[in-house]
Amino acid sequence: MRMMPKTMLQTTPLLTVVALLALTTAAPARQGIAPPDNGPAIVAWDAASGRLALEYHGGAILSATLTANDAAGKAVAVKLDQQTDTKDDKVTQNLTFTPAGPGQDVTLTLSGEVTGSGEAFPTETESAAQQRFSMVRNSVGLSRNLRNNAVYDRRWDWVLSGPGDGTTRIQPNSRSAGVPPTSSANGSSKPARGDANTFNLIFALESRGPSIGLAFRPRFYQKHHGYTDFEPWTYKVWQGSLTGYCTWWSYRGDFTQQTLDAMLGVFAAKRLPDFGYDYMQFDDAYQQGAGSCPENFLNWNTKKFPGGSQYALKAVRDAGMKPGIWVHRVHVATDPHIADIVRDHPDWFVHKADGSFFRGRFYVLDTTNKEAVENMIRPLFRELKAQGWDYVKIDGTGDLLSAYRNKDCEEFFKTHPTTPEQSLRLWETVAREELGPEVYLLACHTVGNTRHLIGLTDGARLSNDGFQPNTLAQYNLLEGVVWRNDPDHCDVMGDWLMDTDAMMPVFGLKEPVPARTVIRPALCTMAGGVLMLSDKVEVYQDDRNLEGMKRSSPVLSTVPGQLYSCGNTLSWWLQEIDRPFDHWSVLARIQWGEKENDKHVYHFKGTPQQEVKFADLGLESDREYVVFEFWSQKFLGKCQGSFTAPAMDTNNGMQVFAIREARAYPWVLSTTRHLSQGGVCLMDEKWDHVSNILSGTSKVVAGDPYVLTIHLPAGFKLKAAAVAGEKVEIASQQETATVRIVPTATKTVAWQMTFTQ
Repeated sequence: MRMMPKTMLQTTPLLTVVALLALTTAAPARQGIAPPDNGPAIVAWDAASGRLALEYHGGAILSATLTANDAAGKAVAVKLDQQTDTKDDKVTQNLTFTPAGPGQDVTLTLSGEVTGSGEAFPTETESAAQQRFSMVRNSVGLSRNLRNNAVYDRRWDWVLSGPGDGTTRIQPNSRSAGVPPTSSANGSSKPARGDANTFNLIFALESRGPSIGLAFRPRFYQKHHGYTDFEPWTYKVWQGSLTGYCTWWSYRGDFTQQTLDAMLGVFAAKRLPDFGYDYMQFDDAYQQGAGSCPENFLNWNTKKFPGGSQYALKAVRDAGMKPGIWVHRVHVATDPHIADIVRDHPDWFVHKADGSFFRGRFYVLDTTNKEAVENMIRPLFRELKAQGWDYVKIDGTGDLLSAYRNKDCEEFFKTHPTTPEQSLRLWETVAREELGPEVYLLACHTVGNTRHLIGLTDGARLSNDGFQPNTLAQYNLLEGVVWRNDPDHCDVMGDWLMDTDAMMPVFGLKEPVPARTVIRPALCTMAGGVLMLSDKVEVYQDDRNLEGMKRSSPVLSTVPGQLYSCGNTLSWWLQEIDRPFDHWSVLARIQWGEKENDKHVYHFKGTPQQEVKFADLGLESDREYVVFEFWSQKFLGKCQGSFTAPAMDTNNGMQVFAIREARAYPWVLSTTRHLSQGGVCLMDEKWDHVSNILSGTSKVVAGDPYVLTIHLPAGFKLKAAAVAGEKVEIASQQETATVRIVPTATKTVAWQMTFTQ
């Protein structure tokens, strides 16, 4: 059951920049990698030539040239003011460039390159742009958004930013240096922990204004955001989709072997694993007793699971899924196994000052006792690894941390070489040692408690029990940087912030479907987080409840577009998708329910149409874009400057717009496989201007109608289409054409379209 020294700035000649020295107070890297300094960058500024260089952690991070001209175009001298603030161990190094003397209408221009590791990415610091158009931003691959004014290097936890709100532009550069990291295919999960990562990314930087300020902040998440244990040079974030089913919310302790068979049968019949639902996680349903000892978790309750763990593991794998399991870390006093262990090994547990056991609702393990660790923690995770579990969830973070921090434990921590946080962290340290890097490790509950486990766990639950979608916006800045964000589960029939009566039209279906079954899973994939379903089996037997699930899985790995918390229930979410053959934006608009008085009842009130300016989204305002809405399959036209998001009535809870730059030739506008409209299914796309042929490859699911919608520039018409091994239907409208197949198998297909002009 769940329980509920100040560092002086150095200015040196350009040719004599020296390597940074690591602070002696820096924590040693767990895997032998030298940690970066919590100090300012070394600055090399040559006023005569306007050349600027910054070096940090032994490498160049900025190489740029600064020019200044008055209204007549005459060059103006520039001065540099340098200040470093080290208050509360948060280092902020400010470089401010201004005209050296009086002048009218002087414009400064800083142009250069920022160099970061293979984990660096462009992003945005808070500015007036967010107040003007509030949204949650992330990207699949490198962002090109014009709201970006910073480069954050996750590997070394530094950020370099210029003025925001469009004054600074950061764009990925095609040049790079070193050996690129191995990239995983869509939906795969191949984590790497503590590799050398010698690959460097280069970003073009340009900033203009009457003055220009640069800010460099080392140890950005660790110090400035307060995630003390964040040492990203020792680990990488889990990549790939984390999508599946968790037994907890829908069944609590009533999930049985019979329920498992029924659930796996429905998942197989509906081809949900083909859509990306990979994991089946057993949560607080299988174990014996209530105490956290290896015996209780490794010996299943055979009344509920006659076949035990062996049957469950085989059944899950035979269904094409990966097995996941939940364990706890509290030693409940009423459990007979725990009572025996406490009696036989009293020194394994924490005692109060008077020598009696500390015992609230449970006994508390003394993790400074090696024998206790080797008998109560290590055997459990060693055996789970041997059994073949791919996903392990460790519960009780808040329970155990609260117990360790109890006033009755004060004497223990005064007399033992540990802290409450270190004692908690020992559990995940041992778990990671035994499970290895290939097993996904999740900690819960709440960010406040799990933050002490950073670097050991691959994911962390964001909140208390229950799907709370607002936390995905609140903690967006952590996704893909610190860990993978887990909103606990996603019950598609849940009611939090949802209108339970709203019935939303969805393409391909004759009748509307419950709006919440669309919005809830779609939000998880827009956020790039964990999507673990948790409804009763009957929900998935009804095809009307599956469309939102199908179009939301797998979840693409993202990094945040913003280095700050976005608040809670924002309506607009923007996800950029970068592929070698295309770069586009997916903009989601969500209608949240309004609470009825003090009741736990929410209603959609409807939302009016809204003009959305491309500049507010961070797109070039002088270019033409084609816009397509996913759930209605409506082409909204070729637009410049802005487009109009249609009104939503009291039933329609979500719109998802694909925004692509218009081309002079036919190009894929949208696909029906996934709300990313190509991010999951499109593997390649190319146009042959000689033969007027558009070709590519797509991943499709057996029996799931797959439609490619193509934009037709003026004069083009679709003449024919072929998809290898499949029957094809084509149709043409005034500005778009469609190619439709019903795949005979789950596979990758090659397609080709011929156009006339």
